[in-house]
Amino acid sequence: MLRVAVLFSMSLWLVSCAAKPPVQAMAEARAAVQSVQPLYASEEAKQSKTYKHFQSAEQSLKEASEALAKKNYAQAKQKAKQAKYKARMAAKIKQ
Repeated sequence: MLRVAVLFSMSLWLVSCAAKPPVQAMAEARAAVQSVQPLYASEEAKQSKTYKHFQSAEQSLKEASEALAKKNYAQAKQKAKQAKYKARMAAKIKQ
C-alpha cells in the first residue's frame, strides 16, 4: 500500500513539473523577434525577399502565444524556440 502511495505521489510530482509554462522560452522568443523588428520596419525592407523570414518568426511567436493560452505548454515551448531561431535567421539574412 505504501508503494502505491509513493508511486502515485511521484507521478503527480512529475506531471506538475511537466505542466509548467515555458516562461523563459517565451521571453527569449519575444526578445529575439523584437530585436529584429527594426531591420524590417521600412517599406523597402517589407518588400524585400527576406521579409518572409521575419514574418515566419512572428507567426511562430503568435502560435506559441496561442498554445500558451490553451495551456499546451509543450507546443508553446516548441513554437517559442522556432520563433527565436527564425528571428535569428531573419537578422542574419538581413545583415
